[in-house]
Formats: sequence, structure tokens, C-alpha cells
Amino acid sequence: MRLQTIVALTDFSTAAEHALDRAALLAAEHKARLHLLFGAEQPDPKFVDPQARLEQRARQLARRHDLPVKALAYRGAGVVDEVLRAAVGADLLVLDKRAHQGVEQLWRGGTLSQILRRSPCPVLVVQRAAREAYAHVLLAVDFSPAADAMVRYASGLDTAAAVELFHAVDLRDEAKLRSAEASAQAVRAWRAQMQRHAHDRLVRLSDAFEARRNRVGMTVGMGDVARQVAVQQERSRAELVALMHRRRGWMLDLLLGSVAQRLLGGVGCDVLVYPHDYAGAAPRGTTAQPRVARRWTQAI
Repeated sequence: MRLQTIVALTDFSTAAEHALDRAALLAAEHKARLHLLFGAEQPDPKFVDPQARLEQRARQLARRHDLPVKALAYRGAGVVDEVLRAAVGADLLVLDKRAHQGVEQLWRGGTLSQILRRSPCPVLVVQRAAREAYAHVLLAVDFSPAADAMVRYASGLDTAAAVELFHAVDLRDEAKLRSAEASAQAVRAWRAQMQRHAHDRLVRLSDAFEARRNRVGMTVGMGDVARQVAVQQERSRAELVALMHRRRGWMLDLLLGSVAQRLLGGVGCDVLVYPHDYAGAAPRGTTAQPRVARRWTQAI
């Protein structure tokens, strides 16, 4: 998998500049085009000409990383609409974790939640300074038909990184067993069966990796996905967590919350949000790959 176009959003804040730096590192890794876009919900008065500053930043990144960087023109349509327009045809959108909210955003969600809900491509939310390539990537997977594409995409961001596949077993069925007064032995047997099943599915997913990757781990958790992923990220110290995002309307997000938003509130690392219906990340010219070595397997 090779990224061809990356779009990065900035308002020139420190957090946003970290996002630009990460986008530039990835663009250099993939020899991709990097497009920069300025967007601020609350413009800073000290930036009297943000477009000129953006063009200057583009020249700096182009020289530093020896890659093509373009400063996109801001058309004044609102941050979310500008970002979504720029992301059409891109392979990745990179931005910081934005918390600014206007009156309308109180019910439709902040800038970030709206972008996650509507982005046409995967979104990388940067929460740490980008000093080097990712060393450890944690992929939170379900077993839907799109899981294979997500694994290929996320693991391909940095092919030198160690990768850990993680799945959290839903415990709602266990609750049904307990409500039916099943014995403790039956509950333990059910848990063991679910862990074995999840492990087998993770092994099959690992076949999505290219043969040269030999650092792949698998971990099975039990319980709420966002909480279990946060726990495992803290244990593994992964610099990047990737997960699938199922699109829902703003009202459902408001009432129920999304796993992606909850995870962003629970981890301090970067988070890649992969749309469940994304169709643009199919590997180019790939066929079935042989299985790779698996370094560790554990359950938590």
C-alpha cells in the first residue's frame, strides 16, 4: 500500500504543527504529494495573512523532506466543508485533536467529530510530537469484511513498525448467560471458546501482511472496545492506534457516542480512524501473501 496524496490541516497552533510534521514524515515515507490547508474555528488575530504563512510552511516542509508540498487556497466555506472538499481523492487526512465548538456544534459535534463522520478517506488524529517513524502500531480490529483492508492500510503506513492485532470480545452474550443463571464453569468455558475463536480470526487476518514483515503480535481482550484498546495501548506503549469507524448520523453520535471519540479521550497517542465503507485503500497490484512469523499471542 502506498499513499499518493496526503492532506494536512493546520491553524498554526502547536498541536496542529505536530500534525503537519507527522503528515510530512508519512509523505516522505510514501513519496506522496502533501497538501496543506489552513482552517481555524477561532482565527488568531496575530496571523493577519494565514495563506501567506501557509505557503511559507509548505516551502519549509518541501525543502526539509524533499517532497512536493502545495498550500491549498481557503475559500471561506467553513472549516469542515473546506476539509471535506480537500480530502476528496486523497488517501489520508491528517489533523490535530480539535475541541473548539460553536453554537451549532453543541448538537452536531465539534469539528473533529463532524470530519470523522463525513470524511471520504481515513483520518489520522495526531496527539504527539512527530519526531520519528512509528515503532509500534496497535490495530483494533473487528471481523467484518472490511477488516482485511483496514489491516493492510494501517500496517502499511510504516512498514518498519511492529504491529499488534487486537480484538475485544463483546461480553453482552456473557451477560445473557449470567442472567439465565448459568454456572461459573459454563461462563468460563464460554470465555475460553470466544478467546480461541478470536485468536483464530486474528491469525487469518495476519495473512494480509506482506511476507517481509516479521513483527506481528495478537492480543484478545474482553469487554468494552474503547476501554480495552486504551488499556492495551498503555501496556504496549504503541505510538499509533488504528480502528474501524462505522458512520452514523449526528443524532446517534450525540446520544450514544462513538468508539473513535471515546478512544481519543482515553489515549494520548495518535489515532487512525478508518471509515468502514472506505473503498480507496485497496493494495495496488497485490495478491495473496504467505503467512508471516508471529512473535507473541496473549489474552488480557
